[in-house]
Amino acid sequence: MNVARSSLVPLAFVLLSAQAACSDSGDGGAGPNGGGGSNSVTGGGTPGGAGGGGSSGFEGGHDQGTGGGDVCEPPDMLIALDRTLTMHRLPNGGTPTDAPDYQSSKWSQAITAIEGLVTPELDGTIRFGLELWPKEEPGCITLVERVEDTVQATNPFCEEGEVVLSPDLDTSDALHDILDPLTTKICVSTPTGSALLTASTHLEEVRVEGRDQYILLVTDGADWDASCPTPDPLAVTQQLAAGGIKTFVLGFSATEDLMPNGVGAPFLNNMACAGMTAVDFDDNCMMGTDGYVAVDPNGPTLYLQASDGAALSAALSDVAGSICCNCVE
Repeated sequence: MNVARSSLVPLAFVLLSAQAACSDSGDGGAGPNGGGGSNSVTGGGTPGGAGGGGSSGFEGGHDQGTGGGDVCEPPDMLIALDRTLTMHRLPNGGTPTDAPDYQSSKWSQAITAIEGLVTPELDGTIRFGLELWPKEEPGCITLVERVEDTVQATNPFCEEGEVVLSPDLDTSDALHDILDPLTTKICVSTPTGSALLTASTHLEEVRVEGRDQYILLVTDGADWDASCPTPDPLAVTQQLAAGGIKTFVLGFSATEDLMPNGVGAPFLNNMACAGMTAVDFDDNCMMGTDGYVAVDPNGPTLYLQASDGAALSAALSDVAGSICCNCVE
């Protein structure tokens, strides 16, 4: 996205969150508070054991010890960005009117927030990567075409995602070149489960022993159960966690009270527990038949919730602060 860095979200909040995480963290891992295991989604296994927690109430964890000078391994963080048609709307479900760029759309706000996170100040402490889902096929359309209803999306339903940037250090310039809300296309259907499988496959391919791996699922959550109910994203997220990959669930105006046909807070609460990143995990999550679920799906919000661009940026900052490695000199 060709936007001057000075116009992006300020990094002060990111770095403050990061400082808290780096000073308070313990030995991280892949269980609810740490641990290990194989990354195979289909291989089953059990969640990892106890270790150190993250910051801001969300469960993260990395390999940095309590001593600030200890060596740690920057984790893999694959951002899985929802590029479905409903992302053209305002966070409240309305239609943007701020032509020609429609910067008030969820699509534009999400890209701006992600670009405000993945910067040279942080991309040496986290190996950022990017998946767009579903993958772009003929028939996907631009934001302007969707908002102005000049072209109808005709891409195939329920396609898998595509990893357009593999997790690595110093990826901020590449990510900014890839993302542009006016040219990066959006597509019909919401294959959330398939997107998570795509992320799992790629993270398995780049896995390095001793390096934590995370997925950051950014979605408005709308209509996946109606358009692409299989594979079930909850089951996939549970399998990912059993294999050592935690999933942060960021619902951007995702629930029914904010977004027509949204999946609802109970589902997102279960997803956060399944991904082992829920708020106050030990108190709010329990082991179910196939993996972790919320003790009370209708209870407090356990996932990362954002109803506007500022809240989205803050949520992304919280995630970065909970997993970054030596992020403050």
